[in-house]
Amino acid sequence: MLMRSFKEEWHNLFENKMNLVLLFIMPIIIVILISLEFSSGVISDIPMAVIDYDNSNFSRQLIESFDQNSTFNVVSYAKDESEMESLIKNSEVRVGMIVPKGFYNDVTLLNSPTVEMFYDGSHMSITSVAKSKAMEILLTYKAGATMKQLETRLNLSSEQAFNITQSFQFNNRKLYNSSQNFESFLAPILMAGVVQSAIVLVAAVSINHDIYFTERKRRFGYASGKVLFYSVCGTVTYLLCVLIQITVFQVPFKGSLIDVVILSAAFSLAISSFSILISSLMKTRIIALVAAAVVFIPNSVMAGTTWPLISMPVGYQGFGKIMPFARFVNNLRNIYLKGISMAEIKTDVFYLFAFGVAFSLFTELVIRIMSQQFNQEEEVHEELFRVI
Repeated sequence: MLMRSFKEEWHNLFENKMNLVLLFIMPIIIVILISLEFSSGVISDIPMAVIDYDNSNFSRQLIESFDQNSTFNVVSYAKDESEMESLIKNSEVRVGMIVPKGFYNDVTLLNSPTVEMFYDGSHMSITSVAKSKAMEILLTYKAGATMKQLETRLNLSSEQAFNITQSFQFNNRKLYNSSQNFESFLAPILMAGVVQSAIVLVAAVSINHDIYFTERKRRFGYASGKVLFYSVCGTVTYLLCVLIQITVFQVPFKGSLIDVVILSAAFSLAISSFSILISSLMKTRIIALVAAAVVFIPNSVMAGTTWPLISMPVGYQGFGKIMPFARFVNNLRNIYLKGISMAEIKTDVFYLFAFGVAFSLFTELVIRIMSQQFNQEEEVHEELFRVI
C-alpha cells in the first residue's frame, strides 16, 4: 500500500500541474527573487539630513565624513529641528544630525559639546546599521579632536597623545558574518520558509476523503506513502534552492551539501507527516488549508530566526524547541555560515526523523479508526436499505 500510495501521488503531480508548480517552480522563482533583493548584502546610501548651526571647517569636515561613507547619503540640509523631524516622519530621510552652534570653539575649549543624532526607529534594520556606523565615525572624530588638543596644550607627540586618549584599546571580531551581510543572514531562512509553505500547501489537501473512504481495500501504508512522497519532493526542492543560492548568487556556504540533504530530508519528513495528519482530519480542503496555515505560518516568527529564542518568554522558548522549523532552520543557517557538521546537529536530525515517523504512524491510526467508523455507518445504511 505504501508504494501504491507513493505512485498515486507521483501520477497526481503531473496530472495536476498546479502541484508541480507549487512544489518546485514557485519556490525556485521566489528564492531567485529573494536572492536578487538581498544581492547588495549590506544597507548603504541611507538618506540623511543635517543641521549645521556651527558652519565651521571642522563641522563641515565632520558632515563630509558622513557623506563620503558608503552607509550614508546626505541629501538635505534642514533649517531647524522641526523640518528635520518632518523629513524623517515622511521617510524622506532616515537619519538626522545636528551640529550645535559654537561646536568647534567648544571642542578647543574642552567644553565637550554634544552632537545630536536622530534615527527613524520605524525601520529597525536601517536604524541598527546607521547607529553603528555613526558611532564609529563620531568616536573617530572625538579621538582625533582630543589628540589635537593634547598635542597643542601639552606639547605632546602624536604617539603620546594617542596613548593618553586611548587609555585602552579593543578589537571587535565578528565571526562567521563579519561584513554583516543581510543576504547571508536572511536568504537561507526565507528560502526554508518558502519551501516549507509549498510542501504544506500541497500535502495538507492530498487525501481525498470521498475516494479514500469508499474504497475499503485501502489499508495501512496509504498515509505513509504520501508522507514519503512529499518528503522526497521537499528534499529535492531544498537541494535545488540551496544550489541556486550558493552557485548563482554566491551566498557564503561553509558546510557540506550532504549534511543539507540529510537535514532537509528529516525536516521534510516531519512537516509532511504533520500536513498529512491535518489532511486526514479535515474533510474539507479549504478548512485543511486554513488549519495548516494556522499551524505553520507562525513558525518563522516563533522559531528564533530573527528575534532570538533567548529573548522570548520561557513558554515561547519551550514551544520553539519542539517546533520542527526551529530545529531545521537554525541548523541550516549554521551549516551555511559556520560550516557545522552532522556530528553537531545529529540530535536535532534524530528529533526531526522521530517526529516524522511518530506522526506518520499516528496518521495511519487515525485513518484506520475513521475508516472503521465509515464502514460501520455504511453497513448500517445498507441494513436500513434492506429493511425498507
